[in-house]
Amino acid sequence: MHISLLFRILVVVSTLIILLYMYQNIEKPQTVVSTPDQCMSCHSHYGSLDTSHPIEVFGCAKCHGGNKFSTDKNSAHEGIVNNPSRLEHTDRFCAECHQDISHRVKMSLMESQNGILDVLKEQWGHKSVGLKSVEYGEELAEHHFDKACASCHINQKEEIFNPKYAKGGGCAACHRVGEKQPDKHPSFSTQIPSQNCLKCHNRSNRIGTSYFGKFESEGYGTPYQQGDFSNKLDDTRFYYELPADVHHEKAGLDCIDCHTEKGVMGDGRVNKHMEDAVDITCKDCHTPTFKEFLPKTLAETLLDLNKNIPKPKEIAYSGKKNAPIYNLQKNDNNISFYRKRDGQSFDMTQMSDNAYHASAIHERLDCSACHAQWIASCYGCHEVYFKDGKQYDWTQRKMTDGAWMELRSFLRFESPSLGVGYNKKIMPFAPGCQVIGTVFEDKKVEQFHAFAMAGWEPHTTGKSRTCIDCHFDPASLGLGRGNLNLKKDGNISFSPFYDSQKSGLPIDYPIDAFVSAQGKQFQTTSRENARSFNNQEIKSIVNAYKCILCHRTYEDKIYQDFNQSKKLFGEGKTSCSK
Repeated sequence: MHISLLFRILVVVSTLIILLYMYQNIEKPQTVVSTPDQCMSCHSHYGSLDTSHPIEVFGCAKCHGGNKFSTDKNSAHEGIVNNPSRLEHTDRFCAECHQDISHRVKMSLMESQNGILDVLKEQWGHKSVGLKSVEYGEELAEHHFDKACASCHINQKEEIFNPKYAKGGGCAACHRVGEKQPDKHPSFSTQIPSQNCLKCHNRSNRIGTSYFGKFESEGYGTPYQQGDFSNKLDDTRFYYELPADVHHEKAGLDCIDCHTEKGVMGDGRVNKHMEDAVDITCKDCHTPTFKEFLPKTLAETLLDLNKNIPKPKEIAYSGKKNAPIYNLQKNDNNISFYRKRDGQSFDMTQMSDNAYHASAIHERLDCSACHAQWIASCYGCHEVYFKDGKQYDWTQRKMTDGAWMELRSFLRFESPSLGVGYNKKIMPFAPGCQVIGTVFEDKKVEQFHAFAMAGWEPHTTGKSRTCIDCHFDPASLGLGRGNLNLKKDGNISFSPFYDSQKSGLPIDYPIDAFVSAQGKQFQTTSRENARSFNNQEIKSIVNAYKCILCHRTYEDKIYQDFNQSKKLFGEGKTSCSK
């Protein structure tokens, strides 16, 4: 018994020793530590945001948050941010590297939309006819902004839109490219396609659609082709095909090829209107100012992000905000413009010093006055408000009381009206906005109108208009569509085509008229310097038509010193005055 018990004890002890040895020396399964965070153990196949944010270096948690030490899905995803590029998250995730940009974008017009709201409040509150008080007009304007305009806020939640027409997303609104794919990280790029810009820039002054030769139609949906309506902007909006901007037609340029980083993402100031924020002008490219290309500057950073464009000796800078136009370069005697999308180069056309550009006669002309082929003109936008309705509020992001319905009246794209713009230059004008309002509230009906014209660069640049187009076209003068006559005594008479009163409007001037033939301004503007032509200006413009009938080109010698030519004409010393 004693020997048997001892043997058993030895067997048990030996077994324990063997098991202990095996436990200590046999390889056990290990939790693999992923780099740079544990997220990569599941998401390494998602790919990088772009070449500047390689997933092997950044991982996931640095931008998305969550618990980077956990391999358990639930705890790892606790507190995760799906879209860190939304502006409420950028200080936490992006500002470590992009603090200046994050700050500027939050102050930009695309974020604040100051210009839209300010103009609505000014026109409806202070310049409307028919509303009971300024306060009520401003209240309606703000309510309309929330229900209609604020959808283009760049920080909107994309989930609230139809996926086909989704807008917003913060930085992603502009920089995300390509289609979304499951289990793949979206791609970001500084080579932003114009389609991203068009998500928002297809309403109001419609410069986005105009640039590509698309003019929104009255909504008939024609032409009807292959069993369906064609030329769709979206499910309810249609367009006519008109001449596109020459920069698109001839060179296929995208919006970003002209617009600068400061002009788009903000300059750090709270700008009131679009013209304050926009940086680029025609002359910045066509009569450029070049400076030496220097390393460790914004220009080099932008070039490093776009490998399609070579590094130059000199690059152009904008005159307004001194922003680098890094794709406009001077090397020796060559000036090249590079398309950012693919690096395609073009010889830059320099503005000539011929008489039509250099003559003092036209020193007040903005480039667009002659070179805009057409402008989107939506006369008589009928806004109807139902207080007992409900509609989605883009600011509060929920359904709220009150609903608006928009109807169109008189869309035109013929010769742009001209006037004196915000820059004190003569430029194209169009309705901006020309509101006919009807308010249904508490079983009462109230009507008001706020007719305004606005000047802007319509982005339909092409070959210059003829002299007659401006000097004897009543629409160009701002009189509207109709018959213009120059009487023997030098006075002007005008017979409009549009009869506002017969159309049921409470105004005694044509809906498409900015000014009368005698220089009386009918419609308001929203800029201090903006106005219609006055009586003396209209007379001067039309009187020049007498000369243009025979002297049709700027090469004619009378335009070399036009004031002297007029003097000689008045003294009866020219052949045409005898």
